[in-house]
Amino acid sequence: MEIKNMTKGQEFTGFLFIKSQLVKTATNGSRYFNMVLNDQSFDEIDAKKWDVKEHEELEFPNGKLVKIKGKVQEYNKRLQLIVERMRLVTEADGVSVDDFVETVPVDVDEMLTSINDTIDAFKNPDIREITKTIFTRHTEMLTFFPAAKKHHHAIKGGLLYHTYSMLRIAKALAGIYEFINQDLLYAGVILHDIGKINEMEADENGSVSDYTPEGKLLGHITQEIVDLEVTGRELGTDKECLMLLKHMILSHHYEPEFGSPKRPMFPEAELLHHIDMIDARMYTMEAELARIEPGQFTQPNWSLDGVSLYHRNFE
Repeated sequence: MEIKNMTKGQEFTGFLFIKSQLVKTATNGSRYFNMVLNDQSFDEIDAKKWDVKEHEELEFPNGKLVKIKGKVQEYNKRLQLIVERMRLVTEADGVSVDDFVETVPVDVDEMLTSINDTIDAFKNPDIREITKTIFTRHTEMLTFFPAAKKHHHAIKGGLLYHTYSMLRIAKALAGIYEFINQDLLYAGVILHDIGKINEMEADENGSVSDYTPEGKLLGHITQEIVDLEVTGRELGTDKECLMLLKHMILSHHYEPEFGSPKRPMFPEAELLHHIDMIDARMYTMEAELARIEPGQFTQPNWSLDGVSLYHRNFE
């Protein structure tokens, strides 16, 4: 049974991937799993397993493929799976974890080459050197790191794909707004979310188990500002270039409640914010619409301000 075909009250037995798992404590003091599971179609469902034993906490972290027996229930108008029994898959089951891990649609080496070629073509040596240094330092992690725990680009390699897609948008817009500094815009795109690597704990399947202490206390924007400052001092980066790059990172969420104490104050910073929003929202819309049939509406999506999307009938 696929997740999209589940209905309230149904029994479920099958293989699912633990995309995320947190161990929590119930009001009665018992421990339970709060999970997000996905099937081979990459559809997701929230799940709970009550009365978790200590050995189970170690046996079933995120990023594992498991066989589950449970029952579908409804909570806050959303379906969730109550897990009764769960075990790790074995070779005898004849299923592969690779079939349950959603990956990006573009080859990783192709994306890395495209981004590195863009950096190498920068005309400003200071922007080129600091961008290359920071990007190279994080390249290995970018091959699998997601862009988020649960929202847009929360898949294996999602952070790299988000950056790659944004860079393509930026290059298209640079051909229209010819007065902007392309080096500055492209560097902002490449660096704007790279601090997420220190914000989240992710495994090689792109599954995020939790936020790091630094992620919870500081967030990726603050960490990237520090990274820019330290790296800039080591390289002797021009002070104005460094200041502008830091402002772009600091302002790309636009609103204070979303983590940006300053709004964009020059064109490249303004474009960075909107490019980020375009790519995040288009990715989310595509993923949501893929889960429903033409002529239907999606459930309200809070990443899209609570909007229900309509899937058009015509091609």
